[in-house]
Amino acid sequence: MADPLQDSITIRANAPTYNTILLTARLAIISLCMGVVVYYQAKFGRLGDYIPALAPVAITYLLTIIYALYQNWGSNHRRFAYFQLLIDQFLITWIVYSTGGLNSPFTFMYVLVIVASFFYGRAFATYALAGMSTLLFSGLVVSEYMGYIRPYYPFPPLADPKIFYYAFISILVNTLSFIFVAVMSSQIAGLLRKTGQELAKKIEDFTMLQAFHENVLNNMSLGFMAIGLDKSVLSANPAAERILGVRSEEIIRKPADNILQLSEIEEFLNNISASEKTDKRFQWVYKAPESDEVFLSMSLSKFAVGGEIQGAIAVFEDITELKVMERSMAESERMAAVGKVAAVIAHEIRNPLASLSGSIQMLSSDLSSILDENNTKLMNITLREADRLSNIITEFLEYSSPRKPHFREAGLDEILNELVTLLKSGSRLPDSIEIQINAEPGLRAMMDPERVTQVLWNIVLNAVDAMPNGGKLMIEAYLRTDHDSVKGKWIRISLEDSGEGMTKDTLDNIFEPFFTTKTRGTGLGLPSARKIMRSHGGEIEAKSTLGKGSCFVLWLPAMGNPEQLTTDDSARSSKNTHLL
Repeated sequence: MADPLQDSITIRANAPTYNTILLTARLAIISLCMGVVVYYQAKFGRLGDYIPALAPVAITYLLTIIYALYQNWGSNHRRFAYFQLLIDQFLITWIVYSTGGLNSPFTFMYVLVIVASFFYGRAFATYALAGMSTLLFSGLVVSEYMGYIRPYYPFPPLADPKIFYYAFISILVNTLSFIFVAVMSSQIAGLLRKTGQELAKKIEDFTMLQAFHENVLNNMSLGFMAIGLDKSVLSANPAAERILGVRSEEIIRKPADNILQLSEIEEFLNNISASEKTDKRFQWVYKAPESDEVFLSMSLSKFAVGGEIQGAIAVFEDITELKVMERSMAESERMAAVGKVAAVIAHEIRNPLASLSGSIQMLSSDLSSILDENNTKLMNITLREADRLSNIITEFLEYSSPRKPHFREAGLDEILNELVTLLKSGSRLPDSIEIQINAEPGLRAMMDPERVTQVLWNIVLNAVDAMPNGGKLMIEAYLRTDHDSVKGKWIRISLEDSGEGMTKDTLDNIFEPFFTTKTRGTGLGLPSARKIMRSHGGEIEAKSTLGKGSCFVLWLPAMGNPEQLTTDDSARSSKNTHLL
């Protein structure tokens, strides 16, 4: 249903524009009228004589100038427009009188006034102007028929105004045309008004829907991307920019498979018309520019409008944390199984192995007088391998069922000095390897010194093994105020060697149990080191470049640190190895 108040507001808002059009149209029509009269008089008449039609034309020009000036001052533009149209009817009557009366070719201008009135939205005003046009024209024709006036004839007359038939037909035809135009104008105005209201309502609904969609897309945590049939990205929301680590202007109109680093998108779009499935799910590893690799999960579905496929919609999310949790849970389950196996090994292998080693030692002692050199060598190899197997079992048990650390306040200076002393006093440190310690004095923490020493010992021995031709091992320790966005006091211990370095595959697996690159290694040293550091509320990180060396960084909460990393392995990220 139409809202009269809203219609009135709309018309009032547009009235200044309509008035400007009215002024322009008036000047154009009146100039055409004057041009026709002058042209005809110049060609067929006497241009030097006075032309009565020029007087109303000049008055019209003058009034138009006045209207234009008043339009900038007045406030009621619609009322002012009706006033102009009423004056126009009298001017038109004057022009019709000056150009032949009943025989004037300019009676059509009455119709233009009636048509102009419907733009201002009041039907009764349109009918009133039609009635006024009828009265003025009928009065002119009757006066001419009765002989009260004698119009000027710039054009040859086509009918005798003294004949009643011509006068009556002229009044009837023009009256009917005025009424018809008024009725049609009102109907058209109503239709236009209704159409305008429906269009305004649709525009409002569309604007609201567009705003709703924009708000949903801008505030959703999932990445959204529209892909065209040409396989290029049409649009992307802020979440997509954040997840992919790019800006929208960098990916719009670029190939979607290159942006998402997923070649299956091209295959999906190539078969999108023939495929019966409307969506497909993908999981893959995405490498963001200047960032780490992340796991993405995406649902790719058809995008159709009116049954016609326009492209595809991609909705994706970062599931890195979920993958990390799955990996941590799998590691926890694996460790639980390892613990059970360790208990069996402790009872079924370790004790018989100790008995076997003791028996061989006794046999070796009792038979030493009769054993030749080869048999003695075999005895020694057997004892050495039995000890090695016993050490492997001990490390395995220690990793699967580590003892709780005994915390006490200790200084890092003491641990580092004792570590270097042990290295230099033993045979594991060649003369070609230089060890340099650069530690901030007075670093203290609540820790188990033996366990921390074990961690440092394992890393140092690995560094020595990585430098068979000699090199330099730099050990540094400093106090830091934050680690991994956790505020507080942290001791950062770095051990950097100039050895052979590691490949990316090796670096990604060094903390996995039983993974080793050594021929006689157990693969439990670094995993045990990580468990010890995490039991202290700290962490261990590794960096390496093949051919340039490796760097291990230990984070240990310092004395007075109010916050520590959680010791729950399942809540940690397993991605703590990065290439330098």
